[in-house]
Formats: sequence, C-alpha cells, structure tokens
Amino acid sequence: MAAFAVDRPVTVGRRRMVTRARLLIGLLAVATVAAIITASSLRPNTAPAAGSRPSFVVIMTDDQTYQDMAAMPQTTRLIGGAGATFTHAYVSYSLCCPSRATFLTGQYAHNHGVRSNSPPTGGFEALDGRHTLPVWLRAAGFDTGHIGKYLNGYGLRHAAIVPPGWRDWHGAIDKSTYQMWGYKLLEGGAAQTYGSFDVEDPTLYQTDVFRDKALEFIGTHAADDDPFFLSLAFVAPHGEVQEPGATTLPYVRPAPRHLGRFRSLRLPRALAGEKDVSDKPPYVKRLHRASASTTARIREDFRARRESLLAVDDAVAAVVGALERAGRLGSTYILFTSDNGFFQGEHRISKGKYLPYDPSTHVPLMIRGPGVPPGSVSRELTPNSDLAPTVLDAAGATADQPLDGRSLLPFARNPALRTGRPILHEGLVGSDIDSDTVRSRRRVGRFYAIRTDRFLYVQWKGGARELYDLARDPKELRSRHGDRRYRRVRDELSRELQRLRHCRGPDCLRPFAGLRP
Repeated sequence: MAAFAVDRPVTVGRRRMVTRARLLIGLLAVATVAAIITASSLRPNTAPAAGSRPSFVVIMTDDQTYQDMAAMPQTTRLIGGAGATFTHAYVSYSLCCPSRATFLTGQYAHNHGVRSNSPPTGGFEALDGRHTLPVWLRAAGFDTGHIGKYLNGYGLRHAAIVPPGWRDWHGAIDKSTYQMWGYKLLEGGAAQTYGSFDVEDPTLYQTDVFRDKALEFIGTHAADDDPFFLSLAFVAPHGEVQEPGATTLPYVRPAPRHLGRFRSLRLPRALAGEKDVSDKPPYVKRLHRASASTTARIREDFRARRESLLAVDDAVAAVVGALERAGRLGSTYILFTSDNGFFQGEHRISKGKYLPYDPSTHVPLMIRGPGVPPGSVSRELTPNSDLAPTVLDAAGATADQPLDGRSLLPFARNPALRTGRPILHEGLVGSDIDSDTVRSRRRVGRFYAIRTDRFLYVQWKGGARELYDLARDPKELRSRHGDRRYRRVRDELSRELQRLRHCRGPDCLRPFAGLRP
C-alpha cells in the first residue's frame, strides 16, 4: 500500500477554508474512531454459534476505481486483510442505476430491466422492488436497513417512499443525494434536510452522518442475536451536483479534516491519455488529447476524490469497531465494493464511465466473515451479479427469480479455486462521456462485450469491433480485432457473446475456456 504525505489543508475551487475549531472537531472524531479498533478486530473469522445465523453489512461507494483503494488503508486492513480480496472484480453495466439494480437482484441488466439512470429506460421506477435482496432476506427473518444513496431518481419525479423489503430506511433523495451538505433523507416517513450546500459544517458532512446512522443501527442489535442486513451506500468519491445558478464545474468536497491531504499527489501517467486511439470505436476516435487546463482539472478531481475516500475509510473502521462492541463482528459478513469505476483521462476520456474498459468496470471487492481465511486473495473473474447470491447463500435464504450470478463464498474460503466463467458487459442505451471540456461531451452508443481471464471483446452497434489481449496489453491500448493471428479467438468470443447477451439464470454461469491466438 502506497504511503501518502499529510499536508496542510488548502482551498481548491470553491471549497472554503474551514476554521481551526472545526478542524479540531473532525480530528477528535477520527481519534475516537481509531480508539475503538483493537487487536481483536483482526482475529480469524469464526462460524456463528450453532443455531444462529450471520448478519451482513454491505458497504458501497460511488464511482470508486480499483486503484482508488490506495487511499483506504484501514479498509484494506480491516476487511481485505481480515478476509478475502477479489482482484478481478468487475461490474457488468458501468452506470450507477443499472449496476445497483444488479446488486439488488443478482441479475444482468437485460434481465432486471434497468438500462439507464432515468426514465423511460431506467431510474428508480424501472426496478420492480418486490423481487430484490431485502425482500428475500425479510422473508427469511432478517432485519433490514438502508442508509445513503439508493437508485438514481429516488424521490425526484415522485414522492419518496420506502421500497419493499426495508424496515429501517434512511434513503438519500435526489438530486440532493450528490451534495455533501444540504442533502435530504427520507426518515420516519418524512424528508429531513441536513445542513446547507454553502455551509461546510463538519458535523453534518454527509459521509460522517451516514457513518453515525450505521453505528446506531448496529448498536440496536447489541442486545440480541437477531440477524440483520445493513446496506450502507456512500456517495464518495462521486462529484457533487451544483445547486441551481452555480457556474463552476462539478467537484468533490472531502471532509473538512481531510482537505489538502493529497495536495501533492501526482497524477498517474496512465491518466495522461492514450496517444493513438485509431483502433477505438468512432465515439472515442474523435476525442482529443487533454489540454493543459483539462489536465489540471483532472488532477484536481483526482486528488479530491482520493481525499473524499478518507472519510469512508474512517467510517469502515468505525463500523468494524461498532460490530466488535456489539459482539457481532465474528458472526457478520462485511462486503466492500463500488457501483462502478470512473475515467480520469484514460483513453482520452477525462470524465465518465459506461464503456467496458478496465478503468470504468474494474472495482474493489473485499469480503470478511465467518469461515473466510484472513488475507485470502482470489483472482477469480467476478461480476457484481455475484453479490446477491453470495449474501443469500450465507444467509440460507432464497430468491423468487433466477439469478445470473453465483455465491462467492467458495472462492473466498478457497482462493485457489478458479473457473473459466466469462463476464458480460452491457451498454444498452448509450451515455455521455467527456473529452477536453464539459462542453464537448460525446454521446457513445450501445454495445455488448465479453471479458475472460485473457481477453476483452467488444461489439458496438453500427459495426465497430475491439479485441484486447489482456495478457500482453492489460491497459487495453491496442485492439487486435484486425490481426489475422487472433481470428479464431475473435470468432469464438463472438459466438460466446451472442449466447451471453441473452442468458438467464444458470445459463449465465457456464464456463468458457480462455483461448490463445
């Protein structure tokens, strides 16, 4: 894990310098969290007592890349170090709402029907909440709670309601979801507003408030053995949505106590942009390499995104500590992941996701819990359709519809276990990506793609094709689609992709041997 220097806070963009008193408040909160993390937090995970059932905490961030874990040493130690790390975890559909719907259903987007972030093809209303993970767990006797972001558009077009299956509900109401101050939560049947967008009160910083609500939920179970399922969905490191009338670009506001922590962090060379995109689809071919001003903005966002994750890292440590104090740590599965990745200059894309390339689809995934050996590392190719089946398997609960994923418990408990199952990537409606400035957004089209241990093959509507040999080209810089030496590989992947794009249930789990040219 890379070490980062701690520098003094600085003002970036419209972010205000906080007062010394407010910083002290934040630092005292961090010290309190650190004090509750004891050596017993890292003890080997043991199975629940006979007759008891495990509990679950699923922690999800928003737009966090696999590489962003470098900013989260506590999470890496307390979940990955105390459990299993999946190094090849990917999301099938790299867009917030379809991806989160896959988590809730265990299905690919072509089966659960959420294809975008807004109507008529997506958004909150597009998901049938009667057939989701919390409903299945409530039927199995679990207490359920959700804190934070839910599905895009929640409470935006219609009055916010508590979706099926959830008992304790603190759902963020759009568009305030993407404001670190001034956000609204549906709680107790009414919308509650936390602070003001322009007043950076450290006590109301969104990530910390979500953390405290999670600690309260866990605390209510300290005196009982009832199994619970808590969904804790942070917005960091997603950029903020500006209030009406704002003229500045969207940016990320870290917790006041973390402002400037990474002010000297260098932008990785990979984010500088691809030199030659002639082998990419038309949507990417038209993009220009980043100008000096765009590179400066990417650097600013890159540092702020990492800083915003420091509060999430603190929250993870606090959750582990709360579970320990409640006597529930040894019997609780903790899953940490992100809904999708994010471009920050790769392939000339200065901002966005959606595309099947690694920066957009590769996400962190760690699982700690009963029977999972500490420090396990699995290289099994893992889509986010596996998350719901994993929880159901450990809970002893069942779904009322076919699941496209499978439980990850066998791979977490035996990291040497490997299969040849591929991953389907879908882009079913098109999306915007950013090139040199916000005003030069490009609308990219629909695609299907298949990812194996060795290859990424993409078919675009309109006829464009891409094929990457990940063993020789892990950054996906040179398409081999036109290379005659890869003809057999291309044909085999094309046939397998046609099957996957229509698969349902067990048919999505069939292995596919990695091919060599």
